[in-house]
Amino acid sequence: SSPVVMAKKDMYVVKRDGWLETLDLDKITARLKELSYGLSSYHCDPLLVAHKVSARFHNGITTTQLDHLAAETAAAMSCDHPDYATLAARIAVSNLHKNTKKSFSET
Repeated sequence: SSPVVMAKKDMYVVKRDGWLETLDLDKITARLKELSYGLSSYHCDPLLVAHKVSARFHNGITTTQLDHLAAETAAAMSCDHPDYATLAARIAVSNLHKNTKKSFSET
């Protein structure tokens, strides 16, 4: 287990439904990997984005805040390769979808 995961093991995130969940870097990495489909795995590393994001975690961070942080981090890394900009956009759009109610009238 990496030192980042060990240092963050007692931290919690607040899910969109209000429930608390133990912070899991593997879940964050898996989500970023899922959103990086079709991008160069050589130039765009979701694990690196997850590790950079983890350095800025705080206890009680919301999943929406995590998404904003991940999108900002990936966007900042677009100087390294443009695929990071695509990943940043996908994170932002995914976050909007997750925060949008199923019914337009509820939004």
